[in-house]
Amino acid sequence: MKKIETSNQIKIAYQDAGTGIPVILIHGLDGNLAGFYSLKKELKKHYRVIVYDVRGHGKSTHPTSYNLNDHIKDLIMLMQQLGIKSAHLLGHDMGGIIAQAFTEKYKEKVRSLTIISSKSEDIVHGFTKLMIEHQDKVAGFNKSEALLILFPYIYKKSDVAMKWFQRQRLYSKQDDEDSAVASRALLDTENQSNTVTHEINVPTMIVEGRYDPIIINKENQQFENQFKNINYVLFNDSGHAPHIEEEEKFLTLYLNFVEKNDASHTTNLLI
Repeated sequence: MKKIETSNQIKIAYQDAGTGIPVILIHGLDGNLAGFYSLKKELKKHYRVIVYDVRGHGKSTHPTSYNLNDHIKDLIMLMQQLGIKSAHLLGHDMGGIIAQAFTEKYKEKVRSLTIISSKSEDIVHGFTKLMIEHQDKVAGFNKSEALLILFPYIYKKSDVAMKWFQRQRLYSKQDDEDSAVASRALLDTENQSNTVTHEINVPTMIVEGRYDPIIINKENQQFENQFKNINYVLFNDSGHAPHIEEEEKFLTLYLNFVEKNDASHTTNLLI
């Protein structure tokens, strides 16, 4: 496990595999880099793949307070220290919020943007709403325990998702206090989500699962008027993790997407 230091003694744990054009994968709320084990394994055959633990998660430093701008600073410093001038970004859940915000600020460093099951207001409040809907089942349990109880409602293929979740738990467990801090950072995100007004012409793909109860207003993304080159894909047999629940379908889709954009990418953009 490698680490870099970004700012104020914050250390970010990461893995770097493969060669070629960089692809950076950003995990979701209460997750960690182990969630991209299978995707990294396949992508590294074609690309240089970087996965990292977002601050407050996994084996990175867990501060008592941070916000979206801190996530952006961590990512730009990670890229700088790894000598990456531009990369394909992919984010799931919270990772999609980070990837979007980073692209708004550093669009020249983003070759393409892929956002999976990610919408700031839904990520912040969606799970709470789900707990309220099923309060008879989760009463008396903490958030981590409630998550396990609600797995069949969050994921269409809950058995596949459970193995994915287990891999992350074996790598690192997120306690309720760290989860609360991470969620507060996303509450701050809500207040910032509509502050950027310039157009961003970065090739963008939005992926969602038809049975995802967390993302409520599918196809109604708050950045559609800002990002001008968008592909939207709805996975019909998935919940909140289509890249896991329909893994082969997603891999084919994603490889085609990044290969197409690499082929059309301007030749003067260095990596």
